[in-house]
Amino acid sequence: MRWVIVGSSGYIGSALSRYLLAAGDTVISVSRRSEGPAGTIHHQVETLSLKDCAGLFLAGDRVIYAAGIASAGECRRRPDMAESVNCHFPAELLDAAAVAQADSFLYLSSVKAVTPPNGQLARENDGQPATDAYGASKWSAEQKMLASPAKIRVNVLRPAAVYGEYQGGCDSELVGTTPVAKKRAMAWRQKFRLWGRIIPRVPATGFRSFVALDDLLSAIRLIVESRCDREVFIAAEPQYCDLSLIGSAASGRIMKNSYFLAALLGVVIRSLSVLGVKTGLLEVGRSELYSSARLRTTLNWRPLRRYRQFLQAVNEGS
Repeated sequence: MRWVIVGSSGYIGSALSRYLLAAGDTVISVSRRSEGPAGTIHHQVETLSLKDCAGLFLAGDRVIYAAGIASAGECRRRPDMAESVNCHFPAELLDAAAVAQADSFLYLSSVKAVTPPNGQLARENDGQPATDAYGASKWSAEQKMLASPAKIRVNVLRPAAVYGEYQGGCDSELVGTTPVAKKRAMAWRQKFRLWGRIIPRVPATGFRSFVALDDLLSAIRLIVESRCDREVFIAAEPQYCDLSLIGSAASGRIMKNSYFLAALLGVVIRSLSVLGVKTGLLEVGRSELYSSARLRTTLNWRPLRRYRQFLQAVNEGS
């Protein structure tokens, strides 16, 4: 049985390919790049449309759509492209996979597809459909996937903010960590250390949910190997972080939230917004908390890593 990873050159797609190869699976990688992850059977395509991916799928394939435009800014600038890549293309490929009698189709969405109630722990059916270009394209794709009459198992997975690199199933937070992962975490550390020299306070913000890449990969396998059909799952670790917790863990300094700084920042952001400058930070005060209870109870998913510990480990190892 083959795994077909559409979008294998991306952050999640390439890690998923390596994760599956390490387990001895056959992986077909599909992307616009000339080469795929080492060990995969690679197919280079001009676009991820049905026209360029025709004839790709075989009976029994497990198809993962891991492609998409993840930048909210790019989606705002090119909403038509966001709709095509995040929504139209995967719907086309779902139909093609069904015709080929593939075993299943998993669409990697995002928690940003839905705007959760502020300050409340949101599950899959809580909140309102997103209205921004990125979230709306993901929500629209989900509805097409779930309503499809295609005779194939199809499911949706919404990851929270993903961090880290695939570590090959190692127990240590840093064993096998690539320079890319360290670079991401060190960026936080450098910014907060510089800020901490000036003032040990940060704008009070809402809490955010995260999920480690390793844990996300295990969730993908669990869903695909289950018999679930037309289901939506959230992948998020059970602990939450606000800016002060992230800053303290990343910098090694004790940092506290300041509501005065938050109010001041809000005035500046809203002023820029009136002038037509889109900062993407208007929701900085909202808490976006997501529950993975359904994934944990239905498929016994157990996330092992924590974002704060990840930042602390990188800080201590630097």
